[in-house]
Amino acid sequence: MKIDWMKKFYSLLLLVFIINGAGNAAGTQELRPSDTTKSQKTETSPEKKAKVTDTRKNKPGILNTGISISLKPFKPVIFKKAAEDKLFQDEDKVLSNVKVYPNPVQDELNLSYCVNKDSNVTIQIMDVLGNEIATLLSQKLTAGEQLNTFNITSRLNSGFYFLRVTAGNETVVKRISVL
Repeated sequence: MKIDWMKKFYSLLLLVFIINGAGNAAGTQELRPSDTTKSQKTETSPEKKAKVTDTRKNKPGILNTGISISLKPFKPVIFKKAAEDKLFQDEDKVLSNVKVYPNPVQDELNLSYCVNKDSNVTIQIMDVLGNEIATLLSQKLTAGEQLNTFNITSRLNSGFYFLRVTAGNETVVKRISVL
């Protein structure tokens, strides 16, 4: 019963393909009211005709009609240049690898980051509205990995804050939660 339904479905699909696709594949033109003077059919070149072939091992018997379709498999394009550019962009950054821990914070805040060239570094704590609460660091640092520990028990009430790290003209913002 299920096979009869599938045969009918594939037969109907093939009929629709032949009616709709075969006319276009053979190069026939539909006549429009403005084209009543043109009544000739134009032939297309053999390169433009579609060939259909089913390469499956267990293909349905209904498709053994002699129609061949040539399908081009999808191959994803890999943009190597874009990946290489991304690597170079990381090298051009002054500030990278900013980490804040522990989060949520109780007493001390640890901040690690990498400065890729000598630059002025400013570390500020901002409230949710963007108002500056405290400046933890503002000085010129040499290139390399940096690790700072700040005592925040006397400066901040419990709540959500933002830590803004600025090096040169680059800024990284991290959200912290104070208990």
